[in-house]
Amino acid sequence: MPLPSTFYHYMEREEAKVSSDFHVRFDNAYYSVPRQYVHKRVLVKATATEIRISALSGENLCEWPRANYKGQRLTNPEHLPGNSREMSEWNGPYFTQKAMTVGPNTVEVIKRILSSRKYEVQTYRQCVGVLGFVKKYGKKVLEECCRQALELNKVTYTFIKNSIPAVAEESIDSADVSHRNEDKNKGAYVMNPSSADINRLLAKSQSLVEQAQKGGHRDEND
Repeated sequence: MPLPSTFYHYMEREEAKVSSDFHVRFDNAYYSVPRQYVHKRVLVKATATEIRISALSGENLCEWPRANYKGQRLTNPEHLPGNSREMSEWNGPYFTQKAMTVGPNTVEVIKRILSSRKYEVQTYRQCVGVLGFVKKYGKKVLEECCRQALELNKVTYTFIKNSIPAVAEESIDSADVSHRNEDKNKGAYVMNPSSADINRLLAKSQSLVEQAQKGGHRDEND
């Protein structure tokens, strides 16, 4: 039997939902899809070199070269709405407003992330990730982590993700020390400085010894 005239290409197939940033995620990379399919499910067909995205009805939507690394974003500007801020639930003002409920450092971090890519829409997932840390660590910890990111000029989602556990741990340790100090001070009274004088303490100690000795002598006589 003769060999086939073309090489066999292994193909992966997977359904994916188009996110609010007009991209689908496949194998940890992101590919834009025409805006009318936002929030809809599509079919991704992938070979080692190519990505084909089609509607579940079979209509071909777009084709992409397969991403070269994890986290890569491939975006066709024609897939995005003319004014994504009006047509998407995710937009710059939305994330900035969310950051304002945390603090000024978080606002500045979000603004810098929003302007870090050629297309703002490509940063939305990072904004979601940064603001999502509030649920796990709280606003105070996220605000402090963002302050450190700005101070070190490392304003990235990756830096915040890697450093926020340590910031949270430091916050817990500080709170614990403060709590222990409060417990120690509860019911305390202020001592007269003279009561801690070494000579006075020695004299008091000697007096107690003498009293104990006298008591012992009385017991023997009895």
